[in-house]
Amino acid sequence: MRIQRLLLLPALLVACSDTPPLYEGMPDHVRARHVALEGAANFRDLGGYASEDGRTVKWKTFYRSDKLADLTDSDLGTLAELGLKLVCDFRGPGEWQEEPDRLPTDPAPEVAHLEIWDPSFSSEGFREAMSDSDTEIDLANLLVEGNRLFAGKFSDRYAAMFERITRPENLPAVVHCTAGKDRAGFASALILRTLGVPMETVYDDFLLTNHYTAERIEQQVFMIRLFSMFRVSAADLRAVMGVERRYLEAAFDEIETNYGDFDSYRREALKLSDADLANFRALGLE
Repeated sequence: MRIQRLLLLPALLVACSDTPPLYEGMPDHVRARHVALEGAANFRDLGGYASEDGRTVKWKTFYRSDKLADLTDSDLGTLAELGLKLVCDFRGPGEWQEEPDRLPTDPAPEVAHLEIWDPSFSSEGFREAMSDSDTEIDLANLLVEGNRLFAGKFSDRYAAMFERITRPENLPAVVHCTAGKDRAGFASALILRTLGVPMETVYDDFLLTNHYTAERIEQQVFMIRLFSMFRVSAADLRAVMGVERRYLEAAFDEIETNYGDFDSYRREALKLSDADLANFRALGLE
């Protein structure tokens, strides 16, 4: 009976909390780009950002999201209205097989499984690190190293993404992973940076995950701390469940270290020639 009361406690806390409206105090674009879904908190449009050449990223063309396994029937109706042609799913095989996407069926978008998985940043790895009471570990540093791997070891997955999203018949497209913040976060950063969006704006978009998922993060922090007998620091958990600027900085530092600059990375690792770049910008900017 006591266990049942403990399990109900997080729901009661959420029900009784005075949570401010999601868009309160935020710039207008935060509401405009958010696709409000019951089963995915972090689904949003990458459109509207200004490029360095004076153009802007087209709305309703590139989306990013967390997992799509929990979408409701109402959510599927919303996605059908978006007319998605392509879903780039960066989850590992165990993730997408256990929780397959729920997607519109008429018409059904193409799904590309661009699997990115490594023990160092897997959910199992995080659980093992948190359960090891004898080891002092910086959980957030795992995501710093994970982002370095995205830019290096897994650059071919992002090249495969660009091979698809540079074709007009595959747009609109959405990129997603489980939380929509790390693997899909780097994918979104690459899309925006390739379209010429300034780096500071790219960081701002990356950090918006903390806003859209704040309520979910707090629920998860409470549950994990509860079942760990409050051994795990709330601050450490928030750092792992959300995002920090240094995570994405690590990926772009890796690019600079190994390639010198982003244009070289774009040509060599992402396989986008200068002609490909011009065509992509013509496709994605207005």
